[in-house]
Amino acid sequence: MRAWTTEEGRGFQAAIVSFDGTTVLFRAENGRRSSVALDRLSSADRKFLAGWQERQPLEITMPDNVGVETSDIQTEVVSEDERNQIFVYRTQNFEFTSQGKFTQSLLRDVARNFEVTYALLRALPWGIDPQPPTGDRFQAKLFRTKADYEAAGGLKNSGGVFDRSRGLFMVPFSSIGVKTVGKSYAKDRDYETHTLVHELTHQMMQALLGFLPQWVIEGTAEYTSILPLRNGHFRVSAAQGGLRDYLDELKRGPGVPRPYPLKDLFVMTNQEWNQIMADDPEMSSRLYFTSYLLVYYFMHLCGDGDGQLFVRYFRNIDAVRLEAAGYFAAVEEFKKQPGVEVLDDGSYRWKGNLVPPEAPAVLTSEEALATFQKDSLKILLHGRSESELMEEIRSAYAKLGIRL
Repeated sequence: MRAWTTEEGRGFQAAIVSFDGTTVLFRAENGRRSSVALDRLSSADRKFLAGWQERQPLEITMPDNVGVETSDIQTEVVSEDERNQIFVYRTQNFEFTSQGKFTQSLLRDVARNFEVTYALLRALPWGIDPQPPTGDRFQAKLFRTKADYEAAGGLKNSGGVFDRSRGLFMVPFSSIGVKTVGKSYAKDRDYETHTLVHELTHQMMQALLGFLPQWVIEGTAEYTSILPLRNGHFRVSAAQGGLRDYLDELKRGPGVPRPYPLKDLFVMTNQEWNQIMADDPEMSSRLYFTSYLLVYYFMHLCGDGDGQLFVRYFRNIDAVRLEAAGYFAAVEEFKKQPGVEVLDDGSYRWKGNLVPPEAPAVLTSEEALATFQKDSLKILLHGRSESELMEEIRSAYAKLGIRL
């Protein structure tokens, strides 16, 4: 029970049964229920209700299995230029250009993995609505050699990359495991999807990347790429099995990386991340591994294991993304006004009493963005100190036999 006041000043005692943003359903002390419109309550009560609504559990549907059937994928051979080694293929949501001709089997598998990653990002409760930056399909390029990949802008010593400036996913054949069969390319025995899914996840999330800390960017991409994937189906419900398989694979190969200090990674700015990577590229395995563990924790080990805080965090990020998108749209409209001159570099100047759109605070400086990213982490802290959260994370993993 709580004391409430109407806008006219009349007081009453009642408990909240439900609130949909416009109407409150109350239960009085005698059990009687009544509905009251939000605008009939005092400003203090309206403020209380806004906070109350933010604290309520979200209705989240965690997918069990996300898949696409090969028969449902529309693959199209756009062009095959054998002389110049340019082969262009399309699916419903992707267009990829290859330096080698694909066999039908390889084309089917690559197309399926592209489309199922798209379907996964739509199905996860992060609220991702993948949209290509231009045109109606996402763009990808596949290269025969590492040298060709790097000449096109791929990073040295990387298995693949999503180029945000071009909205382009690039990967060399060696990173996905293909071999030559006559004049074509087919799957090799070491055909794998980790790099492909990781970088495609970045591509599907590109609208949010500018607002996220790097550990979330890389942790989510590692999370999706480690989910069990078989025959075009991701088994989200088997995420823990994917975690264990991943650790077993590391033990058989390069070894399990020593986790990066959780407390430091959680609040690390993107500038700090980039500096660490520049100073010591070998640190990447520790940063990526620990980022994955953080994302996995918030998705499956925190609270009731339903991703509540992580989804709430993403909704906060998306609200700012929408605000920024609205600003950029307003700028484009402003540029069309008489008296506005658009310069060659895309900037503009104006005459008279015109008032240009005001940029959201998060876009005004790198410092403002870093502050926003840090403040958003309070959603994940959920009233806990950073030390308390880190202890809960360690305890949750200890129950799985993983020491941090």
